[in-house]
Amino acid sequence: MADTQTDTRIATVSPVKEVDAEASLQRIFEHLAQEGYRPKLDDDGSINFKCEGWNIYLDSYDSNGGFRAYCCALWNVDPSERNEAISIANSINAAQRCLKVLVNEKNIVWVTHETFCTDVTEYTRILNSVPEYLVSACREFREEFRRMTKPVTLN
Repeated sequence: MADTQTDTRIATVSPVKEVDAEASLQRIFEHLAQEGYRPKLDDDGSINFKCEGWNIYLDSYDSNGGFRAYCCALWNVDPSERNEAISIANSINAAQRCLKVLVNEKNIVWVTHETFCTDVTEYTRILNSVPEYLVSACREFREEFRRMTKPVTLN
C-alpha cells in the first residue's frame, strides 16, 4: 500500500473589516452639509434631508454592507390600485440601475438607492447624484401611476 500524503492545511478566511457605522454616517452628514443640504439626524440614527421638496433618508446597513438612501414616492395606494402600483414599480426597476421601487405591505411606495460601497470617501463621490436619481424616480412613478389610474377623457 502506497503512503498517501493528505493535505492538512486549513483554509482561512480573512475577517471582514469592521466599519463604524456611526462614524461613517457622521462623515456623510458633514459631506451633505458642505454640499448645501440641511441634514438632520433622526431618532433611529438615519440622516434626513430635503432635495427639491422631497424628504430623503440615508442609513447604513448593520451588516457593514453599504449605504441606502430612500424616499417615499406615494403614501397611500388604494388597495384596489395595488396591482397597478406594483406593475409600475416593476417597469421602473427594470429600466433603472441601483434604484429599487417597492410597494410595501402598508401600500406605501418607496424608492431606494442601495450600494455595497462601505468606504465613505468612495460613497460621497456618488452621493451628490443620488438625491437627483431618487427624486426623478419618484416623479416618474407618480406620473405613470396617475396616467394608469386616472385616465383622461378626450371630448
